[in-house]
Amino acid sequence: MKNAKILMWFFLLFLLSCDKSIKSENSNNYIEPTTPLILISVDGFRWDYFDKVETPNFDRIINNGIKADGLKTVYPSKTFPNHLSIITGNYPSNHGIVSNYFYDPSFDEYYYIGAGSVAAQDGKWIQAEPIWVTVEKQLKRAMIMFWPMSDAEIQGIRPSEYYVYSDSPTNISRMEQLLNWLDLDGRNKPTFLASYFSIVDTIGHRYGPNSSEVIDSIIEVDEAIGHLLNGLEERGILNDVNLLIVSDHGMVETPIDQIINIADYIDLDSVVTIGGGPFMEIRPNDNDIENVYQQLKNIDHTQVFKKEDFPEKFNYYNNDRIEPIIFLADEGWSIQKPGRSPSPGSHGYDPDYKSMDGIFIARGPAFKENFYGPQIQSVHLYEMMCHLMEIVPAQNDGSLAETEVFLK
Repeated sequence: MKNAKILMWFFLLFLLSCDKSIKSENSNNYIEPTTPLILISVDGFRWDYFDKVETPNFDRIINNGIKADGLKTVYPSKTFPNHLSIITGNYPSNHGIVSNYFYDPSFDEYYYIGAGSVAAQDGKWIQAEPIWVTVEKQLKRAMIMFWPMSDAEIQGIRPSEYYVYSDSPTNISRMEQLLNWLDLDGRNKPTFLASYFSIVDTIGHRYGPNSSEVIDSIIEVDEAIGHLLNGLEERGILNDVNLLIVSDHGMVETPIDQIINIADYIDLDSVVTIGGGPFMEIRPNDNDIENVYQQLKNIDHTQVFKKEDFPEKFNYYNNDRIEPIIFLADEGWSIQKPGRSPSPGSHGYDPDYKSMDGIFIARGPAFKENFYGPQIQSVHLYEMMCHLMEIVPAQNDGSLAETEVFLK
């Protein structure tokens, strides 16, 4: 058994050595850290996935902490807009990452995501302050083992340590890196730590949210969370850190027979289309917005809006990156160009659909124990996290009052 443990440690060290973290060149005038806050995102983990399979390690958090009845996504319920809303407290129209793919007319460039994306590593795209910048500005350390856009320089600031995103590190090794950072001493120790799992979202798209493969991915993430909890316990600090686990959105089945072919209604040569699936944004080439809008009205299983008429509940307006026409599919339906078909699972729909809800669970000295609370919206978490770390929040759209029900 001893030899097996030694081999495991060497294996983990090898994995981490393959993708070294990058130390920022920020000032060394850091102050003593406060109670560490660990934020972990499980991409695409729907609010009810806990009911699909036994999750003993997630349960260790819930039974000794809090669980919300869903984390309501912001519109659009896509990965990057929601991750940026969680860590800035702003709606996408205010933090600027309005989708996973969009056009900026002032830059005359397209933003896109994915490993190796140049745009996603460029801080010029972000129009609000992420929490790691807030932390570092106030002379506490942030260390991040993956989070969307955490490898971008923003306002001239980077986390004290961070990783450029890669799919290669295992989920276990990501948790091991957080533990290694917590082993640092004194002013080198981080106040804010974050990490990210992509597997549940990837599998949900590929096989659908009700597949056995999704269950296997839930089990895999639960085991990684168990590694983190065991490591905290072995260090005697399990009850001395605040641990938040969230997800950015849910997932819904998108059947192949529920497709709206956009080419049946408009001439694609006369417009620029952005996106597809749950929604599509449209820019007429000749600025003939009214004509295109009329052609898309009254199509079954869809809604269409001019940008200025988009319902207030979406908080999606006043940004030049939002196109003039927004075309929405009903839950489970997909807007597609000819030759394209939906994946078995998708997200990006109206946040009012419960299927788009993510999760919010937490434990630690700041949180109540064995408490089940109401659904909250992700935009409110930034204020709460700043409160937990005793730092002053930047301008944001959230409210600490919305999360106080979960706090001691």
